[in-house]
Amino acid sequence: MDYIYSIVIVKLLCILIVGATALVLSSCSPGYVLQAAYEQSKILVGRRQIDQVILDSETPEEEREKLRLVLAARSYAADEMGLTTGRSFTTYSDIGKSTLAWVLLAARRDSFALHTWWFPIVGEVPYKGFFDEQDARDEAVELEAVGYESWIRGTDAFSTLGWFNDPVLSTTLKSSPVRIANTVIHESVHSTVWIKGNVAFNESLAHFVGLTATERFFAERLAACLAKQGGDCAAQRELAQLSVKDAALQYELSAAIEDLYQALEGLYGQNSLSFEEKIAQRVVVFSENTAALRTKYPQLQALQHVNNAEIMQLKIYLTELELFRELYEQEDKNWPHFIKRINEVRSQHQEDPAQDPFKLLRNMIVGET
Repeated sequence: MDYIYSIVIVKLLCILIVGATALVLSSCSPGYVLQAAYEQSKILVGRRQIDQVILDSETPEEEREKLRLVLAARSYAADEMGLTTGRSFTTYSDIGKSTLAWVLLAARRDSFALHTWWFPIVGEVPYKGFFDEQDARDEAVELEAVGYESWIRGTDAFSTLGWFNDPVLSTTLKSSPVRIANTVIHESVHSTVWIKGNVAFNESLAHFVGLTATERFFAERLAACLAKQGGDCAAQRELAQLSVKDAALQYELSAAIEDLYQALEGLYGQNSLSFEEKIAQRVVVFSENTAALRTKYPQLQALQHVNNAEIMQLKIYLTELELFRELYEQEDKNWPHFIKRINEVRSQHQEDPAQDPFKLLRNMIVGET
């Protein structure tokens, strides 16, 4: 799954408030901030109400159906799950290109140490978004020159963490219905709860909720269709099945990433090995730990070759999915109760920022059993 936070608009607002100091603290050039803010402003200014786009006679029928799905998923997130949606996903913005932005990650070749950037509001993050692909590649070259290996991926959606009413973008509508519903729910999680400086927890939480809620969303739509006498439910059944398959793959990928991470971390931690020996042996470790997954899913685009930045990008979204599922089941699959408990984790972390939110969550679950 590809997501990126729209941190640059929030950042620009902070700059306007606190002046040039924020530029120094954020370690980002004014040019980057201004360019990104300009691109984001075009997206926000170009928004149209989804209801109006649906009624527009020039809107293709497939696009209408997907926009109706956006509104349905948004209502589900707000009304059934208790997520904070505000006025997000009530508007649509055609950005006129196939990819919204490019996200850069960089890690050491012989360790999982990530290069990080700091931004106001969200804190330290292990990635940076670019609206121009060449800008991302230029910065990747600079990082590789000082010992990092990089990974660049495209993304089609963003969240302003509730600061603005995020539109659904034309890039998102190019995706499948399952992916679209997942995106709406995923981004709504970010607008509801965010633990500053803990990207892996935030992303894995949203990833789990997006997968699980999307499954339930399409299962309930299928059930509603079947309850109607004589209804043709083939399309709803297919989407329900696809959402189940998508979640199953993500859980398998999560387990594979965790095993691969542990194996490579053990290799990287062997002080008796030279840098060159670690680089040579990591190829063997990677192959042993990914062969079964890639054989089962030959179309899988991830994990084609060893790259610590890609592994960490996947780990950011796939950490402890089973832990979140355990809490979800402990709360009788009640989303408002689940979110309440996650907010308790956030409150505990705010009281002691040194605490790992994953550990806090695990302690909470154990305390309830």
